[in-house]
Amino acid sequence: MFCSACGQPVNSPQPFCSNCGRPLPQAVPMAGPLPVYPSDRVRRHIRALSVLWIAYGAWTFLHWMIALSIFAGRFGRYFGPWNQGPFSEFPFTHVHSLLPLITITLVGRCILSVLAGLALARRARPARIFALVMAFLTIFRPITGTALAIYTLWVLIPAASRDEYEQISV
Repeated sequence: MFCSACGQPVNSPQPFCSNCGRPLPQAVPMAGPLPVYPSDRVRRHIRALSVLWIAYGAWTFLHWMIALSIFAGRFGRYFGPWNQGPFSEFPFTHVHSLLPLITITLVGRCILSVLAGLALARRARPARIFALVMAFLTIFRPITGTALAIYTLWVLIPAASRDEYEQISV
């Protein structure tokens, strides 16, 4: 410890500095170790996470319904009178054959997102792993998918979160 007035080292606990005579602050003994609060990250964020997964599934489904109506309405007629030239149908000639495959894939992803949200809301045991897998599959979806995936990984991936989720799961 050093004196705050003159900067000289003070070796023994004494009430005054031996060099300048300034009163020294006395160390207050601690009453005990600091309390360790358990991490409750999962408990605080599980409801928001489940609602966001359900909303993300609905959001993805809504986007596809809008895109599907545009594909069926606009591209079904291949642009009407503007369909001229040798390459006029090039980008859209195979759209109609791919629409069922894309629809099945996106509806499946929407269903899996809603199931992840419902499983998290019910606090089912495999829901944590299922949500983590969905987060890794969704992380490269622009903006909403990436944000939801990062939030899910932040809440559920640490080891302390695994232990806490096992305590609150049914």
